Amino acid sequence: MTATTYRLARGVRLRRDENGAAMLLIPEGIVELNEPAAAALDLADGSRGVDAIVATLAEAFDDPEGTLANDVRTLLADLAERGYLVA
Repeated sequence: MTATTYRLARGVRLRRDENGAAMLLIPEGIVELNEPAAAALDLADGSRGVDAIVATLAEAFDDPEGTLANDVRTLLADLAERGYLVA
């Protein structure tokens, strides 16, 4: 069970444009996001652990086999390593 909670780091923003496209605004530029990644970052508000985020997304994206789980964990860990998320 992963109890780590993440939230966006200072100076990092999640934004959706008028067409619904999601992006992560970072000090160095913009990271374009697919819908599952944007949904994961919507949930990364510091109040939910990684497992809770994965469970919520599995239900929202009808992923009972948990194929999103590894991708979500990898995404959050990678963004944290880059300094875009803080625990």
